[in-house]
Parts: sequence; C-alpha cells; structure tokens
Amino acid sequence: MATKKVVSARFASRCKRLTRPLNRTILLELVRANIKASDYHSFLGGLWSLIGTTVMLVSFYYVFSKHFGRGIAGYPLYLLSGIILVNFFITATSYLLKVLSFNRDIALNSTIPRENLVLATISINAWKFAIELAICTMISVIYGFYAWRSALLFIPILLSFLALVLGVGLALSLSFCFARDVEHVWAIFSRLFLFVTPVFYTVESMSPTMRLLISYLNPLTPYLKALRAIFMKGGMLEVSVLLHCVFMGTATLGASYLIFLRWEGEALDRT
Repeated sequence: MATKKVVSARFASRCKRLTRPLNRTILLELVRANIKASDYHSFLGGLWSLIGTTVMLVSFYYVFSKHFGRGIAGYPLYLLSGIILVNFFITATSYLLKVLSFNRDIALNSTIPRENLVLATISINAWKFAIELAICTMISVIYGFYAWRSALLFIPILLSFLALVLGVGLALSLSFCFARDVEHVWAIFSRLFLFVTPVFYTVESMSPTMRLLISYLNPLTPYLKALRAIFMKGGMLEVSVLLHCVFMGTATLGASYLIFLRWEGEALDRT
C-alpha cells in the first residue's frame, strides 16, 4: 500500500512538472541538441542514414519477391513499410536501453525530469522514421494507392506505436541498470522481429496456428497491418486492428511508466 502511494505521488508530481511551459522549452532544447549531435542534422547525414534501409529493401526484394511477392500489388512498398517499422522499433529500443546509464550524472545532479532524457533520445530515431514515412507516402501516391482521408489514421497509429516503443524502452533501460547482459540478449532477440513480423510475407500465407501467434503475440503486427492499410489500401483499416494498436501502446507505456516511477531511483544507484 505504501509503495502504491509513493508511485501515485511521484506520478502526480511528474505530471505537473512535465506540463509546465519551462519544461517544454527544456525538452525542445534537448531534442535539438540530440539531433545536432547525430548524423541526421545535415542533408548528407540523413542521406547516409537511408542507405541501410535501401540496401535492405533491394536485398529483400531480390530474395523474396518471386516466392512471397506474387499477388501483392506494390510489393516494394509492402517491403519498405515493414522494414522501416521493424528497424525503428529495434533501433529506438536499443538507444533507450542505455538512456539512464549514459545520462546518470544529469539524472542525479539536475532538476530536469528524467522523462525528458527519454523523449530526447527517441527523437533521433523518430526524425529518421518520419522521413521514411514521407517516402512511403510518396511511393503510395505514385502507385495510386493513397487516399488523403487515410492521413487522419496516422495520428492514432503513430502515437500508439511511439507509446509502445517508449514503454519497451523504459522497461529495458531499468533492466540494463541491474543487468548489463540485457543489452546482448536484446540485440539478439530484437533481430528476430524481422522474421516473426510479416515484413516480406503475408499473415494469410501462414498456417492457422502461426497466424494466431504472429497476429496476437507479436506486438508489431497490428501496427504493420495499420501502416499498410494506410499506404496500400486507401485507409481501409479494420476497427479491431485500430483498437488493438491503441490498446497495445497505451497498456505498454502505462505499465512501464508506473514501474519506471517505482524503480528509477534504485536503478540509478545500481548503474
């Protein structure tokens, strides 16, 4: 009971601090600093960052198009949407995994809310993800798939997906402070998402058992379905998929944030 009261008090206090105008200014400056320190602050840096995605797209298309791409109109766009979504999840969570450890001195010796450090860290990958989504939109328009009304779906889908990534990242950042092996385990485990997520194949091509596992045990599948509905089906998204995305993101972030508030002090002491 005492622990619940402590977490509730911390939650109320953080909400007040995070909604202050001064905190928004601090967050904006942290985001700018992170982007300037990354490769994405220049045109050439952004271009180089897209080369890996392009190479992966070409490789996947060459290897899988004849077998898995049959009957899928716009298969390059089908591949690209899957690649950028999975890559963003893997890269962003890997960055967030070390956010408390790398920023320990700032977290302990300043009044900056620790949530700002998390949000500033994910901004680097979110900027690249936004560019890749814009490219997908242009390709969708070229194919004639895109319907402008589907742009309204971007808001709930992207916000819930960012919530999922932040939730997983917060949980990993706490775990890393207590056990450094988490980094190596996650590096291996996260790469499996390229194959257990329907990036180059369709869910319908799987057996009934695998279809259920991929659809309901893989948190990335509903978001990929939603993105492809936006880019390739003119926004014809099933309500059940939309609700799945919103619930998954909200529940993951909510649970992880409460755990974060409870254990952040002990985690920083241990790192």
